Amino acid sequence: MRPVVAWSGILFILSGCASVRNITGGEQDTMPPRLISATPPDRSVRFDAPAILLEFDERVQLDRVRDRLLISPPLKTPPDVKLAGPRGVEIKLNSPLEPATTYTFNLGDCVKDLTEGNTAPGLSYVVSTGGTLDSAWCAGTVINAFTGQPEKEMMVGLYAPGDTSAFRKDRPAYMTRTDAAGHFILSNLPYGRFSVLALRDKNANYRYDLPNEEIAFLDSAVTLVVGDTLQPDIRLRSFLPASARQQVRTYAVNADGAFELVMARAVDSIAIRDVARIGGGLRWTPEFNATRDSILLWPSDTTLLSHGSYEVTVDQDVLDTLRYRPTRKMPYYTGLTAHLVDHTDEPTIQLRSTRPMTAIDSARISLLRDSVAVPFRIVKDAARSFRLVFEASGAASYRLLIQPKAVRDIIGGTNDTLRATLGTLEEKSFGSLRVKLEGLDPEGHYLVQVLDGQQRIQHETPVTAEASVAVWERLTPGMRTLRLVQDSNRNGHWDTGEWGLLRQPERTWYHAEQVNIRASWDVKIDWSLNAPTPPVRTEP
Repeated sequence: MRPVVAWSGILFILSGCASVRNITGGEQDTMPPRLISATPPDRSVRFDAPAILLEFDERVQLDRVRDRLLISPPLKTPPDVKLAGPRGVEIKLNSPLEPATTYTFNLGDCVKDLTEGNTAPGLSYVVSTGGTLDSAWCAGTVINAFTGQPEKEMMVGLYAPGDTSAFRKDRPAYMTRTDAAGHFILSNLPYGRFSVLALRDKNANYRYDLPNEEIAFLDSAVTLVVGDTLQPDIRLRSFLPASARQQVRTYAVNADGAFELVMARAVDSIAIRDVARIGGGLRWTPEFNATRDSILLWPSDTTLLSHGSYEVTVDQDVLDTLRYRPTRKMPYYTGLTAHLVDHTDEPTIQLRSTRPMTAIDSARISLLRDSVAVPFRIVKDAARSFRLVFEASGAASYRLLIQPKAVRDIIGGTNDTLRATLGTLEEKSFGSLRVKLEGLDPEGHYLVQVLDGQQRIQHETPVTAEASVAVWERLTPGMRTLRLVQDSNRNGHWDTGEWGLLRQPERTWYHAEQVNIRASWDVKIDWSLNAPTPPVRTEP
């Protein structure tokens, strides 16, 4: 039996040595390719070569050269760019360069290493056809005018001052792109005055010529002077301009059968008809968003809608003819959701349906507190929302039951059973918020808004320099964001800019810190628009 024992010991040793492990290739390469030589050399003067050869410290690849290679000032004919060996890139010039001009080739976004695809942001090659290199520069940041978030990969260009047509018809004299933080820098510039504009260049032609391209501009030109080592930080606020004409930007059929239209401008009236259908009882019910530039068109009958073509008339003008193309099967039941609104003096249960309602049967709705029926009244707010208003007596738990067929929708569908347990809170469960603003324009009008975690407006009130305090009571605990919106035309919402009138978008400000609403606490904020971090005080 000894041989058996010996073999089993050997097998045990071998099995321990043969454990399976993943093969690793070492640490991941995160370093971008580095330019180690150039012919002619980088920062050459009296440049007259027909081509440029760049050599990197590792194997490289080219990516979207047409879109990502930026040359300032731009060439009349784009160069041919190709790989020259495993580590080289050749730029063959196809048009003569201007005399006594400094050229910057921004390559960082189109040259990648071969293994990990790392790009080299900021990589550039600079030469001059004259005897010296231009040395002026300017820098800044592009942020979204409404959200305040940085705008990455926006083209920033310099133009002749006062030439507003060049933005639409010509390439900028000098250009670069913003990085992930929205920052940009333009260097090796000639001295002089320039207009500064930014563009979300959707079609890569360096011109503002599409209605869905975001732009930004300075109100006045910047001056670059000799010996100025401290340039002011340029701050551009990007926006999607109001369209010069009305149009349907996008449209689709949503899950519940509505035509969902996004318009270029606000709509006063809208009508839709089947160009092939004569007579019949088909009707379309519009549902507008708050700014009236997004519309749900609800049909009274979805039968055979996909066979028709539908002419859309907005404010008496025929805009477009659309096809009704659902992408998924419509739900059989009308969906209902319920939530308790308990931060007002009169608690209500808010109900919302997925399709517009034509009838509500209160006999199929019951509200109980401790097994006792609670009287309520129904208030219809809109086509898809209604409220149950009732008298609450302190903190309590309520059971809501909505039986089938309590709600009938626009196409004849009904709801399924809805059961919900909802509770009202004691007064001590709420907090309050008081915001005092400083630094407001004495002639200005503003809206101060309280936003939830999804940046939705929960509360809003107008303020001015004279009436600069906003107070909200009975707020449920949680984190909030504060936003201040300039409301110059006093229309109750933020307005975008308009390039044709050189009108900037209305400004927005966000409080530097989130606000923590606590139960039984009064939160007081002194918000100065000139202070980087306003103080926050909480008092029990």
